[in-house]
Amino acid sequence: MGGQAARGLVAAGLRVRALVRDASRAGPPGAEIVVGSFEDDASLARAVDGVETMLLAGRDGPDAVSQHRRVLEHARRAGVSHIVKLSAIGATAASPIALMREHEEVDALVRTSGARWTLLKPHLYMQNLLRAADEVRRAGVLSAPMGEGRYPLVDTRDVGAVTAAVLADPAAHAGATYPLTGPRALVYDDVAAAIAVVAGRRVEYEAVDPGVFEERLLAAGLPARRAFDLAHIAAAYTGKDYDVSPALASLLGRAPRSLPEFLADHGDAFRSAHS
Repeated sequence: MGGQAARGLVAAGLRVRALVRDASRAGPPGAEIVVGSFEDDASLARAVDGVETMLLAGRDGPDAVSQHRRVLEHARRAGVSHIVKLSAIGATAASPIALMREHEEVDALVRTSGARWTLLKPHLYMQNLLRAADEVRRAGVLSAPMGEGRYPLVDTRDVGAVTAAVLADPAAHAGATYPLTGPRALVYDDVAAAIAVVAGRRVEYEAVDPGVFEERLLAAGLPARRAFDLAHIAAAYTGKDYDVSPALASLLGRAPRSLPEFLADHGDAFRSAHS
């Protein structure tokens, strides 16, 4: 999302500085690049020097909270006046999912940082479906631990565009929390049916028990923490977390991309050579 937002800001003629881990993936032409990480105090100091508005969008992991706290301390010292934080729908202190608990802890740090702030809270990303592309091509199956819930999946391109819009005019969004969703909440049977259209074959949704799915991920070599969060992510959502939000359409002045629109752009990933 950070790269997409940076491209949008550069295209709008705004000055952008980006902190990147890998110089070979240095972001959009026209952006000033600082190579470093959330663990590198020197690079953090260079990244925030003279910055007025900062996007905070770090990786998840066991050190995420301490890393974000370090970034926020550098931002405070540098006098950053507005922080836009990429969070998530479902982020609560009581969540069974570590990622969501950590998002809420960092969100609280942002809200009490002394700077103006805006929280962007997307739902599950449509791009996550690309992880299932191999299985769809091979067996016509979408295996997922999502039960029968209805999820308003959102395209990361829309989240990037919203992020750029907020960063371009942060004062208009001070103190706001925006839930970002796609235009329709879907059960995974609907998702499988939509994939079938672009795959050119029948695709069935296999509702996998979260514990079984976790075992599959562990067998594939994922770290235990990551495997648990991915397998049990459906448990992060309750009540209004399933609702479609008007925020994205309001911020962009257009409808969010639908799942069929996303799949039309990525259909090749799901089609076998014989489709």
